[in-house]
Amino acid sequence: MTQSDSKTPRADQFQGDREAFQGASGDTMNSPKRTKRIVGASQRRAEIMIATLFVVNGVVSIIGAFFVLNPILNASDYLARVFPNQGAVELGSLLWSINNIGLVFIAVFAFPVLRKLDEALAVGYLASRIIEGTIMMVGIAATLLLIPLSQEFLKAGAPHGSWFQTIGDVLQHAKYLGLTGLSLLMLGLGGLLFTWMLFRYRLVPRFIAVVGLIGYALVFLVSIAAWFGLVDPSPGASGWGGVLALPVAVFEIILLPFWLFFRGFKMPEAPEHPRYGSDAGA
Repeated sequence: MTQSDSKTPRADQFQGDREAFQGASGDTMNSPKRTKRIVGASQRRAEIMIATLFVVNGVVSIIGAFFVLNPILNASDYLARVFPNQGAVELGSLLWSINNIGLVFIAVFAFPVLRKLDEALAVGYLASRIIEGTIMMVGIAATLLLIPLSQEFLKAGAPHGSWFQTIGDVLQHAKYLGLTGLSLLMLGLGGLLFTWMLFRYRLVPRFIAVVGLIGYALVFLVSIAAWFGLVDPSPGASGWGGVLALPVAVFEIILLPFWLFFRGFKMPEAPEHPRYGSDAGA
C-alpha cells in the first residue's frame, strides 16, 4: 500500500509533463506562418499607386520618345524643325517630365513598405530615384532650350556651319546624357536595389523578381558600355541597346504592375514568441 502511494506523485508529474508538451505542440502548429499576407489600407493604396505609376511611366515615355520627340530631334535638319514644331517638342518634354516625377513617387510610395525590411536599402533606392529624376530634368531643360535656339537660327536665315549648329549639337548631347546616358546608370542601380529586396524577402514571386534583376543588371551594364561607344542605348536605336532593355520593359509595364494590382506585396509576418517569464512568474 505504501509502495503504490509513493508512485502516485511521480505518475502525476509525468502526466503533467505530457499535457504540457502536447499543449506546446498545439500552439506551435497553430501559430501563424511567416508567409501570411498582412496588408493595411495604406499599404494597399501604395501598391495600387506603384503599379499605376509604372504603367503610366511606360506609356508616356514611349509616346514622348518614339512618337513625339524622336522624329523631330533625330532629323539631320532638327534646328529647322524644332521651332515650327514647338508644340510637339513641348508636349514631348511634358510627357518626359511626367515620367520623371512618376519614377520618384514610385520610390516614395515604396519606401514605407521597404523600410520595414531593410531601411538602408530602402533609403538607397529612394535616393537613386531622386538622383535619376533630377538628371533627367536636366535633359528636359536642354530639349526646351532648343526651341529659342531654333527660332534664332531661322531668323538668321538658317546658315550652315554656324555657331547655331554648334550650340544645338551641345544641347542635343546634354539631352542624351540627361535622358539616357547618365540616367540609365541610376535606373539600373536603383532597380537592382529594388528587385533585390523583392527577391530576398519574397515580396513577389521569384520569377518576377528575377526578370527585374536581370533587366536592371543589363541596363546598368549597357549604360557603362555606352560611355565607351560600344552600344547605343537611345530610344529607338538599332542594335543590342534596345534589345537588352526588353526585360526591364516587361518587368515594369506588365509583370510587376499586374501582380500588384491583383495580389500585392507578400509581406512576411513577424513570429510571435511565447512569454516564458509570465508563466514562470505565475
